[in-house]
Amino acid sequence: MEFRQLTYFVEVARLNNFTRAAERLKVAQPALSQQIRNLERELSVRLFNRSARGVALTEAGKIFFIGAEKTLAEAERAKDSAKGFNNQLRGKVTVGALESVVQTRLPRMLATFGIEYPGIKVFIRENTTRSLLEALKKGELDLALAHEWDDKYFPQLEDSNPPSGICAKSLYNDELVLAVAKGHPLEKHKAVSIRELREESFVSFKEGSRLRSLVYAACIREGFEPIITYECASPRILVAEGLGISILPRLMAETPGPSISIIPLDLPLSRSVAVFSFEGRYLSPAADIFMRYAEKYLGTGIP
Repeated sequence: MEFRQLTYFVEVARLNNFTRAAERLKVAQPALSQQIRNLERELSVRLFNRSARGVALTEAGKIFFIGAEKTLAEAERAKDSAKGFNNQLRGKVTVGALESVVQTRLPRMLATFGIEYPGIKVFIRENTTRSLLEALKKGELDLALAHEWDDKYFPQLEDSNPPSGICAKSLYNDELVLAVAKGHPLEKHKAVSIRELREESFVSFKEGSRLRSLVYAACIREGFEPIITYECASPRILVAEGLGISILPRLMAETPGPSISIIPLDLPLSRSVAVFSFEGRYLSPAADIFMRYAEKYLGTGIP
């Protein structure tokens, strides 16, 4: 059994697809498939069920995957220990993050992190919570800064639970507020209830966003579906142009930009941001340091 075969096997198992695994590994698909067949012959057991829709682990494959992933993790840990970082912490970490987090609290954190750990390179990938957690499960990300769903509000939503194996550590809560253009009729209200938004046009986050799901569920609970006229990653800009209203995290609504009016909600809503990792998967020293730093920095309420 070769180390390369374990690497190939784990990548195919994470992606459930030979073609995508070959692309990720930068090898030819026939070579990858041959190595998997060689591994199955050596073990005298089938590891994957193959079909036109892709591949899935057999029961034997699921058991072997646990050991294979642990073996690769131990090898990475040994390699990092041997390097010793030359007395300075070095490495790289790929972090997925919500666009709203990138637009608010993350830049300042990255600036201070870079000063304290100049040898660690951080690569940010922006997306919605659902996409980030799927990418984390597939091993495309080391960590994810995403929306932690509190199902006490809307337990009926299908996307309320993360994929299996994903664990989260809460970082901070962010109040949700109503954002309207200057001069909007709701501007003079001290607080606005969701039911008062029945006839309003919404500027929404894109499909897959937990914030979009939360707002949608809040409207459904009040007996109506929101009228979504526009969707984008930065609703605040469109709101300022009078293209609709939006419910945003307060931190996002208060970022510098075109002037808008911010109104509290009656009853209050909030979202929780957490750092997600894959349970049991090896975190490199760089990724572990970043996660601990995010817990300390973002968990303190520093704006």
